[in-house]
Amino acid sequence: MWDDLRGSGSLARVAKALAIIAVMASLVLLAASCGKAGEQVSPARDEQKYPPGTTGEMLAETTGSGSLAPLAGGGDGGEDPEKETDATADEAVEGPGASVELAGVRFTVVEARRRDSNDTVLSAGQPEVPGDYLEVEILAENVSDGVVDLSEFSFRLWSPGIDAGSYEGYYGADPRFGRYVSDNMVSLVLLDYATLQPASRKLKAGEPLEGAFLFCDLNPSSVARNQGVAKDNTNLVVRKLRGDGAGEEAEINLAGYPD
Repeated sequence: MWDDLRGSGSLARVAKALAIIAVMASLVLLAASCGKAGEQVSPARDEQKYPPGTTGEMLAETTGSGSLAPLAGGGDGGEDPEKETDATADEAVEGPGASVELAGVRFTVVEARRRDSNDTVLSAGQPEVPGDYLEVEILAENVSDGVVDLSEFSFRLWSPGIDAGSYEGYYGADPRFGRYVSDNMVSLVLLDYATLQPASRKLKAGEPLEGAFLFCDLNPSSVARNQGVAKDNTNLVVRKLRGDGAGEEAEINLAGYPD
């Protein structure tokens, strides 16, 4: 009889041990399953898209930045090398044929014309779009004793009527007709009349660059005239971005230039 009781006790202990092992195995499997269910694969970030013809080289030669990163104010939280404080008309020279010298280059505004379409900058296959545009013809002359690189300069337009935050919605990262710098200032591309390509290049001492211009869409959200922009409250701002004199700038007010 005692032998039967001892045998029964052994069987009970074995059964209990097996039950504990089974419960532990179940818990391990459950934890592994939960771990896999909690893993999430991050979706691939969409590749940034830019208008046809926009290249890093174009940006480097015309705005001082070869980056095709999202524009300032686009939510990426990064610094924009173009972003500066707004200019004012108080320190700008003015009048038809006005010139400023900056870092060995004399910049002269030859003409400043208000346009009602973008036909000046159209290439084959592009649509003509009515609107409010400003075309500024510029003469750049190397008045230094050495070589100057125009790609080290940034060309900008400032006016209290310019809404710089509205350009990205229509033009994206294309800087040719306006790229955000600050609330009322946009940077532009110095273009060649003959080729409609960026005109920035190196100039020998005494060499002029003729036939170059800037073309700005004054109202990128509408075809209507921007009533807040007038020639007497609009400045061309030339800023030295790199090299000797980096950070210096000069301004020409466009008052008096006929359309």
